[in-house]
Amino acid sequence: MSSIYEALQRARQGGRSGAGLRPPPAPAAPPPAASPIGHALAPLLAAVRPLIDAAEGAVFHLVAATPGEGASTIAREFALAAAAAGIGHTALVDADRRTLATARAFGCDPRRGLAEALRPDGGGLGEALQPAAGAPLAVAALFGEAGPGQAEAATVREVYRRLKEQFRLVVVDCPPVTGGEFPALAPEAGDGVILVVRAETTRPAVVAHAKAQIEQCGATLLGAVLNRRTNYIPDFLYRML
Repeated sequence: MSSIYEALQRARQGGRSGAGLRPPPAPAAPPPAASPIGHALAPLLAAVRPLIDAAEGAVFHLVAATPGEGASTIAREFALAAAAAGIGHTALVDADRRTLATARAFGCDPRRGLAEALRPDGGGLGEALQPAAGAPLAVAALFGEAGPGQAEAATVREVYRRLKEQFRLVVVDCPPVTGGEFPALAPEAGDGVILVVRAETTRPAVVAHAKAQIEQCGATLLGAVLNRRTNYIPDFLYRML
């Protein structure tokens, strides 16, 4: 497994119209400048840009091996960085139903998600999408709190299909692999999985097990993001290397 990117801690220191979808409004002002983490994610975005450009809507799943490795933070910053970089309309989907931290951070209604919106009386996916201010980005929960315990994989695949009709990029913020919910998110239906690993904390055996589980789902593992990496070299020297 190759490592796509290892600079997050250093950064902290320094269409088509689809049925039932409502496209995010065009930003009234230029997209906001990328955050330090967003700047650090530029190599990751460059690495996957050919996959985005080659697809008519690309779906990437971001997942950690265990809780607390920062997958939700990376997913949010990656989606924002992609929108700011001119990728086009981007969707950020919070698939971690236990917390819905990403959906709540953008003001989404946690009671309903995209899976529920697919129902005949659900109003369409557009009703569950929350446009983000100042960027061509829309955010939604995959499953709402009031919905069933777990949607069928066929329903999840249909959500992805509908989103790909409207958005150039779909970023799925997934619960950790170890929780057992990841296979139900139909990662094999996406264009690749990015594994988030907390540097100097997550044991290699845990990472290897997560990698095996991702591949057992039939998904394509694109690489890993090494999060919260510590620099033992002073910043001014690091920049000169």
